[in-house]
Amino acid sequence: MLPVEPEFIPARAVAARAAPALAILELPGRQGVGFIVSPWGYLVTNLHVVAGAEMVHVVLADEQLVEVEEVIALDEKRDLAVLRLPTQDVQAMDLAPDAHPGEGDSLYILLPAGAGMMGLMETRVHAVQVLDESLTFLELEAALPEDASGGPVLDASGALVGVATCAFADGRPVTIVIPSRYVLPLLEQPGSQPISALAMARPAASRQRHVPTHPLSLLEGCATDAVEEVALAIMHAIQLGAPTYNRGDPEGCYRLYARTAARLIQERSDCPGAQGALRDGLHRCTQLADADERAWALRDTFDGLLQVIDRWLQAQAAFARMAAPKSYMQ
Repeated sequence: MLPVEPEFIPARAVAARAAPALAILELPGRQGVGFIVSPWGYLVTNLHVVAGAEMVHVVLADEQLVEVEEVIALDEKRDLAVLRLPTQDVQAMDLAPDAHPGEGDSLYILLPAGAGMMGLMETRVHAVQVLDESLTFLELEAALPEDASGGPVLDASGALVGVATCAFADGRPVTIVIPSRYVLPLLEQPGSQPISALAMARPAASRQRHVPTHPLSLLEGCATDAVEEVALAIMHAIQLGAPTYNRGDPEGCYRLYARTAARLIQERSDCPGAQGALRDGLHRCTQLADADERAWALRDTFDGLLQVIDRWLQAQAAFARMAAPKSYMQ
């Protein structure tokens, strides 16, 4: 028998404590996950899992099949739904609204594994993303199956830190976590709505990014120092512009980005490819009437340049290592 590695023991314990509160949501043509957060049958899941449904059946951990009776709260901005089940004294998870996992922290996602079994996905926080002043979420390293959206996310201590959500960014699926602190106020809302409220509910659409993908040849002929200076200028603009945008001033963010782009176009004749990409970004902005869209258009331009610069610098470093003279011990 192989020895059990110590790092797997906490994960097993986390899963064992949380498993009784896991629930599978069955809807026509699709499936999702939810979890119980109160002994009165309050269940949390993603709004996009249940939006448009006329009926929702739930399979509890003890294989009991129940039907959702009421809608307690819906949050379209954060893609959350709280439903009430017709069952009492069920085991519930405790929310941890004060938990704030950071980049690199380990997290665990509970998800059904078929045949009544439960799976545990271990992953890490890839980044903490601030969408605006009303929503901060975690982007994870692992890819979550789409039918596992709405599941609970726990930290190494077993604290419930949020809701696992399948989303899309730059046209690719990503796994994010909606933090528990956004769930707690929904549980405290007075009253309820009939299940028919789901038929009209629609989660807020994710912003579609248009980050250009440039070939390495875009930076052909550029000196390394010049490329690094362009990257630093762009990162500095983002560091100033993103908080401005998050304070509700997209016009101020756009103007800051535009000034940076115009300055680099004027000063960096030693990076003609970067100049061209920035000109394209500014030209795109002239076709957009909304300040919010212009700010994101230039952010897409900046991110596209940062991505190709990162790849170009890695390629340059690899080439330098290959070209370096080698010495061999005799």
